[in-house]
Amino acid sequence: MRYRPLANTGMAISAISITLNDNAQRRAQDWVPLVYAGLENGINAYEVSGLHPQLIDGFAEAIRAVDRNLLFVAWRFGWVSTPNGPPARDFSADGLTAAITGVLARTGMDYIDAAILDDPSTTELSPAGLEAMKQAKEAGQIRMLGVSGNDEATDAYISTGEFDLLLTPFHLLSGWKERLRLKAAIDRDMAVMGCNFHPDIARERGPKQVLWGRGNVHPLSGVGSYAFLDDTPKWSAEELCLAYALTEPSLCSVEITGDRVERIEQLAAISERELPANVPAQIEMARFTPSAGATESDVALDRRRQAS
Repeated sequence: MRYRPLANTGMAISAISITLNDNAQRRAQDWVPLVYAGLENGINAYEVSGLHPQLIDGFAEAIRAVDRNLLFVAWRFGWVSTPNGPPARDFSADGLTAAITGVLARTGMDYIDAAILDDPSTTELSPAGLEAMKQAKEAGQIRMLGVSGNDEATDAYISTGEFDLLLTPFHLLSGWKERLRLKAAIDRDMAVMGCNFHPDIARERGPKQVLWGRGNVHPLSGVGSYAFLDDTPKWSAEELCLAYALTEPSLCSVEITGDRVERIEQLAAISERELPANVPAQIEMARFTPSAGATESDVALDRRRQAS
C-alpha cells in the first residue's frame, strides 16, 4: 500500500481508503472481517456512513486492537433514524451534536478524525449547525470538519474557508469543472478524498471484423469508446477506473466500498500497480468523443483551454 500526506496535518493515510455504508441486514460481527481485510492490506483510512448500532459496534470492535493514532477515521453526518420510516436529513445543531456524541460514546473513541457533512444543500446547514460543528472541533471531539458533494452548493461551502476536508466524486469522466473544484479546495489547504471512482458509462464497442471465418478484432476497433475497460488484459474495468483515479495528485485517498473481503483485497493491490501506458490516451479519446460520454461543455472548455 502507498501512503499520501493528509494536507498539512502531518498525517499520512493510505492511497486507498474504505467506506462502510449502513446496511441493516448486517450484524456487528459481519463488519469486523471487512475492516480486518483493510488493515491486513495496509489500509489505515476508513469512512463510516451510517448510525446503525450494528455498524457502529462492529467497527468499534474491529479497530479496538489497533493503536488509534495509526488510524484515520472519518464519519459522515446529516442523517437521523426515524421511528416509523426511512432516515431523515438533519443538519440542525442539536442533531449534529447528538450524532457526534453518540458515535464517540458507543465506539469508545476519544475523537473522530473528520466529521463529514453529507452533501448539504445551501439551505440545509444553518449557521447554528455550522457553529455546533466548530464547537465540537474546538472541544477535541473532531479534528477536521469535512463536506461531501459535487455541485454548486459544495463549491459554496468550499469558498467559506470553514472546512478542512472535501470528499467528492472523481473518475475518468471528471472534466474541468471537477478539477477546478479540487483546485479550489487545495488552494484553501483542504485535504481532498475521492469517491465514486467507477461511474456508469456507455461502453461502446467498435465493429469486430471477421477474417477467414475467425473473429479477429480490427486494430482500431473500439477507438474513441470505453471498450478498452473490458478488453485490457489482466485488468478489470473497476481496477482501471481505480488506477486512473489514483493518478490524480490532488487526492490524498480514493474510497472503495467495503462490502466483500475478496473485493477489498483485490482493489487494495491496485495502489502498487501502474496504469497501463496506453490507457490514459484511450481515456482522453473516449472522454472527448460525444457519443462516449463527454459533455459538450467539457469538449468546448477543453478546446478553449488548449487554444489559450
